[in-house]
Amino acid sequence: MLRRADPTAPSVPGVFARDGRTGSRPTVALFGEWNTANLGDSAIRRGAVQFFEECGWRVSCYAIGTLVPVESGAGPQRIDAPRHARRLDHRIKRGLRGLRQRLRMAQLLPRLAAAQAISVGGGALLTDDNLHFPQSLVQIARCARRLGKPLYCLGCSSEGDWSVKGADMVREFMSACELIAVRDDATASRLATELGTRPPVFGDFCLNERPPPEHDAARLAERPMPGVNASQLPARWSTAQPAYEDALVRLARCLARTTAPARGVRIFTTGTAEDAIVAWRVHSRLQDCGAELHLPHDLAHLLGLLRASSVVVASRLHGAILALTQGVPVVGYSPAPKLRNFLSTLGLAHFCFAPGTDQDLERWFAHASYNRFCAEQRRALAHARVWPARTYVRDALAALAREAACG
Repeated sequence: MLRRADPTAPSVPGVFARDGRTGSRPTVALFGEWNTANLGDSAIRRGAVQFFEECGWRVSCYAIGTLVPVESGAGPQRIDAPRHARRLDHRIKRGLRGLRQRLRMAQLLPRLAAAQAISVGGGALLTDDNLHFPQSLVQIARCARRLGKPLYCLGCSSEGDWSVKGADMVREFMSACELIAVRDDATASRLATELGTRPPVFGDFCLNERPPPEHDAARLAERPMPGVNASQLPARWSTAQPAYEDALVRLARCLARTTAPARGVRIFTTGTAEDAIVAWRVHSRLQDCGAELHLPHDLAHLLGLLRASSVVVASRLHGAILALTQGVPVVGYSPAPKLRNFLSTLGLAHFCFAPGTDQDLERWFAHASYNRFCAEQRRALAHARVWPARTYVRDALAALAREAACG
């Protein structure tokens, strides 16, 4: 059994037979942020399920925050704490939540016992956030050990500082994992000290080894509008929200002026209600320059919007990743490091800007050749360091599926 993926190791030959001759497909229980309104999470789930299925697995999905099953096509499910609990001290709430997670995991045991493996996959799940994810991660690790199931951690990233208790929980989870490959270089560097070795960088589940469609001059002339992704900044940067929105308005006006042959700009979100409020505010200030407002209600809607854009200014990580998968040039604009960390991993750090540098970005847009930097991004994506690790993980999961099916 593998102990943390090594992309320099020889590939495991062959793929899991799909006709059933080597046995039925094994099942992996996949935990992630699958029941939120953010379409980026929906995209991760779709990509993760496809990835595992291509490697010979059946997939059953579970929400990592609530530890409940998530059926295919289910919408967001928010389970709020009782009103009296919201007034409790943070330490008491953490204790109550930890107890709740233990009880829910106990309820999941019969379902998870029927699976051949357990995986945590995709998103900033190695993040403390007042022990929100660590309390789930440690229960998943203990469940895997109790049931004797292999545990995988794929495509996850880390944000912010860990508390002492949070760090202990993440270490316990990581020590239980048989196979680890993270989302970006920054996470790999951070975990290197915890694991004693640097884990491979897998990238995001939304990426695909197949090259994105060409975004050529004829396509730009046919559908010229740029897209600007408006979002509510994370709490840590909430004081910068007014300045951030002012900058989005200026950037949108700059793009509307410089994008030919038609004028205009699309303001869009990746599906959350809090982002919609910001998008409404930004759009209301841009109606004089032909701005359109788009609040996608599902992943297909969002992908169609991105394909129809000449360039995307992304504040959310998957506003950028999904645009890249559609062959659309991307510029990141956010104070949070998650977007820069990922674009840096793909060799695209110079396409990421933060509030305070928006005048540089406006000047850059005024002289940018979208075809040129689209071609540059396609080259960077094609030669990104994530592909050898993805190939290794694919081969490893296919071998594990054969082993589980024949065992």
